[in-house]
Amino acid sequence: MSHLLQDFPQGPLDYYRKQASFDWKKMKVFIDTEDGIKFQNNLYEKLLIHSEFQKNPALQTLNEKRCIATRQALAYATIVKSLTPSEITTTKKEDIILRTILQLSPSAAFKYPGTKRLFTSALQSQGTSRHHKFLQEAESGKIYGCFCMTEIGHGSDTKNLRTTATYDKDKDEFVVNTPDFQAAKCWAAGLAELATHAIVYAQLYINGDHWGLHGFVVPIRDPQTLLPYEGVILGDMGEKVGVNGADNGFLIFDKYRFPRENLLNRFADVTSKGNYVTSAADQKDVRGAILGALSIARVTVTAKSEFYGTKALTIAVRYVAVRRQFGPKNQEVSILEYQSMQYRLLPYLAAAYVVRFFSTYLDEVTQEFVKDSKKQNDPSLARRGMEIHVISAGAKPVSGWTFRDAIQECREACGGHGYLKASGIGDIRNDQDSVNTYEGENHVLIQQVSNWLLKIQNGDKVSTYLKSADFISNASKILKTKFNASSLDEVCKVENIIDTYQWLVCYLLRETKQKFDLLKQREGSFWAKSNTQIFYCKNLSIAFVQHLFLQRMLTVIDTAPDVNTRNVLLKLFSLYGLYNIEKFLPSLFGGGYVQNYKATNLVHEAVLKLCKELKNDAVALIDALAPPDFVLNSILGESDGQVYQRLQNALVGSSYEANRLKWSGEAVSNIIDPRNKL
Repeated sequence: MSHLLQDFPQGPLDYYRKQASFDWKKMKVFIDTEDGIKFQNNLYEKLLIHSEFQKNPALQTLNEKRCIATRQALAYATIVKSLTPSEITTTKKEDIILRTILQLSPSAAFKYPGTKRLFTSALQSQGTSRHHKFLQEAESGKIYGCFCMTEIGHGSDTKNLRTTATYDKDKDEFVVNTPDFQAAKCWAAGLAELATHAIVYAQLYINGDHWGLHGFVVPIRDPQTLLPYEGVILGDMGEKVGVNGADNGFLIFDKYRFPRENLLNRFADVTSKGNYVTSAADQKDVRGAILGALSIARVTVTAKSEFYGTKALTIAVRYVAVRRQFGPKNQEVSILEYQSMQYRLLPYLAAAYVVRFFSTYLDEVTQEFVKDSKKQNDPSLARRGMEIHVISAGAKPVSGWTFRDAIQECREACGGHGYLKASGIGDIRNDQDSVNTYEGENHVLIQQVSNWLLKIQNGDKVSTYLKSADFISNASKILKTKFNASSLDEVCKVENIIDTYQWLVCYLLRETKQKFDLLKQREGSFWAKSNTQIFYCKNLSIAFVQHLFLQRMLTVIDTAPDVNTRNVLLKLFSLYGLYNIEKFLPSLFGGGYVQNYKATNLVHEAVLKLCKELKNDAVALIDALAPPDFVLNSILGESDGQVYQRLQNALVGSSYEANRLKWSGEAVSNIIDPRNKL
C-alpha cells in the first residue's frame, strides 16, 4: 500500500494527522480499492504534465473559456484511452474518470465524459441495433452528440413539450418542427458550438394522430465543417453563473427532415407504412419507459454534487485546521477546536462519506439494470426500473441541497480568504449550483418519491425489488413504538437511528395520505397534490432518501477492513443520521414518537459529542477523499497546509499588483481637480 499512497508533506496539518484514530491510507484503499488507486495514479501522472492542464491565472474571455474547455476535454479523452487496462470494475473506472475531470475542470467534464455519456446512454437504453452506427461513431469521435429535452417554455413538464415530429409516409421520413420560440430546445451542453447530432424529444404525429413524446437521433451539423444543416437554426445561451466553458445552446427546427430509422425504437416504433407499433399496454407506459431510461443520467448527477462538496470540504477542513484565532492564556488555537466550527463543517464531512457510498451503490444497481434490460420476458424489469427511477429522483435533490449548503458553509468558514477567487470555493459554489436544476428541477423531481410511496403503500404488503421500502409493510407495528434512548450512547446506536427514521417515514406517509385524501375531496387530485408538498410530501421524500443513504452506509461499514476504520465510519453514520433527525423533531413530537424534551437535548448533545470526537479525525478523513493538490487548485487547501505562504505568493505576485491601473493617472487628476468628473 505504501507504494500506492505517499505520505503528505510535513507542515501545519501534522498536528491533526498524528492524532487520527485510524489509518487514512487504509480508508483510501477501502473506498477506492488498490486497483482503483493505481488507475487514479496513472491518470494523475499524465494530467500533471499535460500542457492543456497547466495553471493559467490570467482572466479569460467567454470564448477563451470555451476554447480551453474543449481542448481539455479532447486531451482528457485521449489520456483516458491511453491508460493501461485495469482490473477495476467499469463502475469504479467511470467514477474515477468523471470525478477527476469534474473536480479539475467542470466545463471540460460537461463535454467529456458528460455530454457524450448522456448521448450514448440514450442510444443504449432507448435505441436498438439499427442505432449502433451512431454509438460506434460517437465512441470513436467521428460524431459529437448532445441531449435535447428541455424547451424555452417547458422544462419539468415533459408531457407538454411542443417540438413536433410528423411522419411523412411518402418519403419515409420524419419532419421535425419548432412551432415558435417557446418550443426551441435549449440548455443542451455542446449544442452551441460542437454537436453534430442530438437526441431530440418531440411529440410524435402520424396521419394526424398524436402518439406522445418520443426520442430521435437527429443530425444537426456537418461533421466536417460544423455548419448547421438547412432547416436547423442554432444559437448560444450566453454567459452563465458558472461552468462557462460549456457551450450550452438552443435549437430551432424549420420543417427539418431525417430518416424514419432515427426514431429510438426500443419501446415503440413506426413502420414504413405509418403504423405505430408497441408492446406496451398503454401509451403512458411508453412515456414512462422512455423517461425511466433517463434515470441513468440522474444517477450520475447525484454523485456530482458530492464531487463538488468533497472538493470544497477539503479546502475548508484543511484551512480551519491551520487557522488560529483566540485562545486561553494568550495561546491561539486552531479554529477547528471551536464547537461552532465543528458543527458547521463536520456533519457535511459525514454527508460526503454517506453520499459517496450510496452513489457508488446506485450506479452499480443502475448499470446492472441496463445490462439486464436487454433480456426478454423478465417480469422484474419494469418494477426494478421504476424503483431506480424513484430513488434517483430523490437522491439527486437531497444530495444537491446537502452539498449546496455544505459549499456555502465552507466558503464562510474560510472567512474573507474564502471569498478570494484563488481559494477556489466561489467557483465550486457557482459550478455546483447548476446541479440543482439540470436533469430535473429538484423541488419538482423529488415529488416522484412521495407519489410512488403513496401508490405502493395501498395494501398490507410492500415488496420492492431493491427492498428500499419493504419496512413499510410493518407500518402499523412501527408506529406503535416510542423513542426510548435515555443516554448519549443509546441515542448514537445504529438501531435507534434506523428505528427513528423508519417510524418517521411511516408517520409522514400516513399523515401525507390523510392530508391528500382530505384535500382531494375539496379541490380535486391536481391541487390536492400541490397543496400537500410542504411539510408533507417533501419531508416524506427527504426522510425516505436519508434512510436509504444510512442503510447503504451500514452495509458498507460491515465490510470495513479493521476496527479503527469501522469505528470512525460508525461515528460518521451516527452524525449524519442525528444531524438530520434534529430537523425532524417537530414531526417526531407531533406524532408522539418523542414525548419529552429530554430527547431533544439528547439529540443535540449527541451531535455535539460526535463532532468533538471526530474533530481529531477530520483532516485524515478528508485526506482519504481529497483530490491531489493540482486538481484542488486552491491556495487555502493544499495538502502541506502552508496557507499563509501561498496567500503571500498569490497576493504579492498577482497580475493586479504587478500592473497598476491604467487609468490611475486619470483618476488622480479628477480627484485633485473637483471640477473634473469621473
